[in-house]
Amino acid sequence: MVAGLETVEAVWNEEDVRNLYRLALRREAEAEAIVQEMTAWPSDRLVRTFFTSPEFLERLEPDFQKGERPWREEETSPSELLRAWAAGRLPLSEGGRLAIVQARSWTRVYWLLFSDPQFSQVVGPELIGGAEVVAWLEKFAKADGRIEQVDGHVIRGWAVRLDDIAQSAIVEAWSGGALCSATTTNLFRRDIQDRFGGDGRFGFELSLPAEMARRNGGEVEVEVLGVPIARVRLQPEEQVLDDIAAAARELGEVRALLERLEARLPAAESGLAQPLSDYGAYAAAWRDSGLDAASSSRRGLVVVDAVGAPPRALDDTVRSLLAQTAPLERLSVALVIDSSQAALAEDLRNRCSWQGLGGVSIHLAEPSAPAQRLMAAVEQVGARGEFCLFVRAGDDLAPGAVRRIAARMDRSAQVQAVYFDEDCFADGQQEMDAVLRRRKDPVLKPGFDRDLLLQTPYVGQRAAFNTEALRRFSLEEAAGDHFAADLMLRIDAEGGVIDHVGRVLLSRWPEDSGSISWRQAVESHFRAEGAVASDHEDELGARVPGAVRVRRRADAAKACIIIATRDAVDLLRPCVESIFAMRPANATPYELLIIDHESQEPETLAYLAQLEAAGDARIMPYQGEFNWALMNNLAAAQTDADVLIFLNNDTVVRTRDWLDELVSQAQRPNVGLVGCRLLYADGTIQHAGFVAREEVYSFLTHEGVGDMGSSPGYLGRHALVHGCVAVTGACIAIRAETFRELGGFDSAAFPIEGNDVDLCMRAQAQGLKVIYDPFATLYHLESKSRGFNTDPVRQARAEAASRLLWRRWGPQFSRDPGFNPHFDRLSRPFSRLRPPPSYAG
Repeated sequence: MVAGLETVEAVWNEEDVRNLYRLALRREAEAEAIVQEMTAWPSDRLVRTFFTSPEFLERLEPDFQKGERPWREEETSPSELLRAWAAGRLPLSEGGRLAIVQARSWTRVYWLLFSDPQFSQVVGPELIGGAEVVAWLEKFAKADGRIEQVDGHVIRGWAVRLDDIAQSAIVEAWSGGALCSATTTNLFRRDIQDRFGGDGRFGFELSLPAEMARRNGGEVEVEVLGVPIARVRLQPEEQVLDDIAAAARELGEVRALLERLEARLPAAESGLAQPLSDYGAYAAAWRDSGLDAASSSRRGLVVVDAVGAPPRALDDTVRSLLAQTAPLERLSVALVIDSSQAALAEDLRNRCSWQGLGGVSIHLAEPSAPAQRLMAAVEQVGARGEFCLFVRAGDDLAPGAVRRIAARMDRSAQVQAVYFDEDCFADGQQEMDAVLRRRKDPVLKPGFDRDLLLQTPYVGQRAAFNTEALRRFSLEEAAGDHFAADLMLRIDAEGGVIDHVGRVLLSRWPEDSGSISWRQAVESHFRAEGAVASDHEDELGARVPGAVRVRRRADAAKACIIIATRDAVDLLRPCVESIFAMRPANATPYELLIIDHESQEPETLAYLAQLEAAGDARIMPYQGEFNWALMNNLAAAQTDADVLIFLNNDTVVRTRDWLDELVSQAQRPNVGLVGCRLLYADGTIQHAGFVAREEVYSFLTHEGVGDMGSSPGYLGRHALVHGCVAVTGACIAIRAETFRELGGFDSAAFPIEGNDVDLCMRAQAQGLKVIYDPFATLYHLESKSRGFNTDPVRQARAEAASRLLWRRWGPQFSRDPGFNPHFDRLSRPFSRLRPPPSYAG
């Protein structure tokens, strides 16, 4: 008998009937009247009725006939409460009761039921299809798993031994009846830990021999304990692109071949995410797909900087302009050249005129600062365009590029600059037609973020500007090649809108960073904001070439560090001592306010008394049900500090000047909340800000989880300050005045889960920015080993909070401007590419 569980009764109550619905049919009852009626039935009749019902059997039959995993699309597990109910109320042997409580999958639960001697007296195997069905269930009750990613000859996914959760699973790859590779599960997966429990090391990465893609048709079956979890078919790497290149070299008919391939690729790859490393194939399939925007009456001027460029480069750029889908009569071109290019420029002007592009002007310029020669051309012919697009000779504009930019300018009169995504040509293709060149190294940019741009010129060196704004602000000669990014900072400072087209509109040749560093280019902006700039250095060793560290001064502010705890002195003591250890490196005065939630352990009580007696901390008692939001609201009302820092008791401060950094950022009038970089105890990243996704059940996800602490992240995001949709409450800073104006944490709707995210989004709804700051880095010691939501009560609480967050904020914040729309929303952030959605441009 399982301790605490009741014996089986002859007649069940209404909740028993509801649980039988949940266990056998996996749904709620149709009506309460039916539930009430069934309470009069004997329990044996009820069990037999449900487990032999057509609804139950029809879910088994198709998979049994195919020999496949039952309920193979099912991504949930029976809750602990439901398993406990089944063990206590169903007719089971003593061993069956214990096994049901420990079962973690639907298949294993059903196999344990139908193989139990006492249960089979009520529902015999013959009633569900015979002993063959029970044997089939037994096979798949041993293990479960999924294949989530196949990159070339590497298969990634997860697997779990259902018969022994604590044991690592051996994952085998078979092809043509031969074992070709094997590995064990050893990668931490929190999502699978939430579902099955255990230590969370359920992920695997299985490497296959390179020749596997060509053996047995590339078909591979992945098994765990002899249980097949998936069949995959490997594709020879870049076979299609290699065929295209060979045809280009050997047949001279590449253009026609490419057109045929491009017509087939979108259909084949539709809906399939591809790894970022496979960008060449992705670009071939999707680069120009769906780029056309609504027609615009705006006139555009494209200024081509050709000084010092080879003839082929200028010719390529002009060809891409002639291929624009925007009406050519609304397009003008200014060719900025040196004296050696005069004849070529004249020839290009004639050829453009013959093909309908008549507004081509030639501007002879001596080598000088780019801003100087380009601005001179704008002053001469800028009236021809309502916006000016700056490009360089050799750039290849996508056919819909000008039309997309015009559409963005049409959005609002406040839009004064537009930038866009770009990629590079692979080396050694200069003599190939631009349309045949392989692309690489995409720069898939976030939306405009002044904090990020002050540190790194991520917007690039090609951009479009409203002509009137361009003439008003001009281009800054001192900015060198970074004139576009510099101008955007000045426009933003004056309240102008900078817009971003989340599509690759331009391909270019790789280039160096220019003669003027980004730090030199934006020195004046730092001075204007009272900030100090230095070359970027990251305490964990993350490298972001050319980036700048921006330091701001914490102006005479007092901070209050608020920590809630209940016993757990083994966690609290290292947290507090790390704060004390960093005190000499910080100029910000602070008080430490510890919320004591009914601690009982003598060691904890003695430590709290010691802190209070020494004047190192104030202790605020809190009694009642655990409500993280409420107790922190109450603590915030007990201090006169200017800045509040809410800190988990299982964190340890790593950054010496963490307090000055957080306070200086929180004091900025346009900032609502500041979050930090969190590390697991093994030095890998736990949190580098949240990203939002257009997914109801996975609205938010942590960025950077599991990456090495020294990883800079995509475009340096892990190692640079930037705006994000939300930050975690394990360590957040906020001005006390702002906290009160926002109403504090919502302790009624989000007592435990989701209160940090809700506060972040309320701040953004009021026009305040939420920023992630890696220059305050802490360890979050408990989180990785503990996992989250391992019991059904916590799991249900988290799911309810997630649903409420979606209802409140999903429509407003799910399209995260920091999360470029090219990236797949269901994979790890910034790791895989999806076909660009229609709204991206």
